[in-house]
Amino acid sequence: MSKPFDYSKWDNIELSDDEEDCHPNIEKESWFRMKHRSRVEREENEEEDKKKINQAMARDQLRIDELTRMIKKIECADPNDSDDDLEDVDGMKAEVKELEER
Repeated sequence: MSKPFDYSKWDNIELSDDEEDCHPNIEKESWFRMKHRSRVEREENEEEDKKKINQAMARDQLRIDELTRMIKKIECADPNDSDDDLEDVDGMKAEVKELEER
Protein backbone atom coordinates (compact mmCIF):
# COMPACT_ATOMS: atom_id res chain seq x y z
CA MET A 1 0.00 0.00 0.00
CA SER A 2 1.29 3.49 -0.84
CA LYS A 3 2.11 6.07 1.79
CA PRO A 4 -0.36 8.92 2.25
CA PHE A 5 0.94 12.25 1.05
CA ASP A 6 2.45 14.42 3.78
CA TYR A 7 1.05 17.95 3.61
CA SER A 8 2.76 19.18 6.77
CA LYS A 9 5.45 21.08 4.88
CA TRP A 10 2.75 23.55 3.78
CA ASP A 11 1.41 24.21 7.27
CA ASN A 12 3.50 27.36 7.78
CA ILE A 13 3.37 28.95 4.35
CA GLU A 14 3.54 32.72 4.39
CA LEU A 15 1.06 34.10 1.90
CA SER A 16 1.67 37.46 0.33
CA ASP A 17 -1.07 40.02 0.03
CA ASP A 18 -1.81 42.63 -2.63
CA GLU A 19 0.34 45.24 -0.93
CA GLU A 20 3.49 43.42 -1.95
CA ASP A 21 2.93 43.99 -5.67
CA CYS A 22 3.75 47.66 -5.16
CA HIS A 23 7.20 48.93 -6.05
CA PRO A 24 9.13 50.20 -2.98
CA ASN A 25 9.51 53.66 -4.51
CA ILE A 26 5.77 54.12 -5.04
CA GLU A 27 3.48 55.17 -2.24
CA LYS A 28 1.01 52.43 -1.43
CA GLU A 29 -1.93 54.84 -1.31
CA SER A 30 -1.08 56.15 -4.77
CA TRP A 31 -0.67 52.60 -6.02
CA PHE A 32 -4.09 51.59 -4.66
CA ARG A 33 -5.73 54.70 -6.17
CA MET A 34 -4.15 53.93 -9.54
CA LYS A 35 -5.24 50.27 -9.40
CA HIS A 36 -8.76 51.29 -8.38
CA ARG A 37 -9.00 53.90 -11.14
CA SER A 38 -7.81 51.43 -13.78
CA ARG A 39 -10.31 48.81 -12.56
CA VAL A 40 -13.17 51.33 -12.62
CA GLU A 41 -12.22 52.48 -16.13
CA ARG A 42 -12.01 48.87 -17.34
CA GLU A 43 -15.45 48.10 -15.87
CA GLU A 44 -16.92 51.22 -17.50
CA ASN A 45 -15.46 50.20 -20.86
CA GLU A 46 -16.88 46.70 -20.47
CA GLU A 47 -20.32 48.14 -19.68
CA GLU A 48 -20.10 50.40 -22.74
CA ASP A 49 -19.18 47.43 -24.92
CA LYS A 50 -22.09 45.41 -23.50
CA LYS A 51 -24.50 48.26 -24.27
CA LYS A 52 -23.21 48.54 -27.84
CA ILE A 53 -23.52 44.79 -28.36
CA ASN A 54 -27.04 44.72 -26.91
CA GLN A 55 -28.08 47.65 -29.12
CA ALA A 56 -26.66 45.92 -32.20
CA MET A 57 -28.46 42.69 -31.29
CA ALA A 58 -31.76 44.54 -30.82
CA ARG A 59 -31.30 46.37 -34.13
CA ASP A 60 -30.53 43.08 -35.91
CA GLN A 61 -33.56 41.41 -34.33
CA LEU A 62 -35.82 44.25 -35.50
CA ARG A 63 -34.43 43.87 -39.03
CA ILE A 64 -34.97 40.09 -38.91
CA ASP A 65 -38.59 40.59 -37.80
CA GLU A 66 -39.17 43.16 -40.53
CA LEU A 67 -37.68 40.92 -43.23
CA THR A 68 -39.66 37.91 -42.00
CA ARG A 69 -42.92 39.89 -42.22
CA MET A 70 -42.02 41.08 -45.71
CA ILE A 71 -41.16 37.54 -46.84
CA LYS A 72 -44.47 36.19 -45.53
CA LYS A 73 -46.35 39.05 -47.20
CA ILE A 74 -44.68 38.36 -50.56
CA GLU A 75 -45.15 34.59 -50.28
CA CYS A 76 -48.85 35.03 -49.47
CA ALA A 77 -49.33 37.37 -52.42
CA ASP A 78 -50.50 36.34 -55.88
CA PRO A 79 -47.95 33.95 -57.47
CA ASN A 80 -48.58 35.54 -60.88
CA ASP A 81 -46.78 38.71 -59.80
CA SER A 82 -43.45 39.65 -61.31
CA ASP A 83 -40.30 37.57 -60.79
CA ASP A 84 -38.59 40.53 -59.12
CA ASP A 85 -40.36 39.65 -55.88
CA LEU A 86 -38.93 36.13 -55.98
CA GLU A 87 -35.42 37.52 -56.32
CA ASP A 88 -36.15 39.89 -53.46
CA VAL A 89 -37.35 37.00 -51.31
CA ASP A 90 -34.13 35.09 -51.92
CA GLY A 91 -32.09 38.17 -51.01
CA MET A 92 -34.19 38.76 -47.90
CA LYS A 93 -33.80 35.15 -46.80
CA ALA A 94 -30.04 35.43 -47.28
CA GLU A 95 -29.98 38.63 -45.22
CA VAL A 96 -32.03 36.99 -42.45
CA LYS A 97 -29.67 34.04 -42.40
CA GLU A 98 -26.65 36.36 -42.22
CA LEU A 99 -28.17 38.37 -39.37
CA GLU A 100 -29.04 35.23 -37.41
CA GLU A 101 -25.46 33.99 -37.67
CA ARG A 102 -24.06 37.10 -35.98
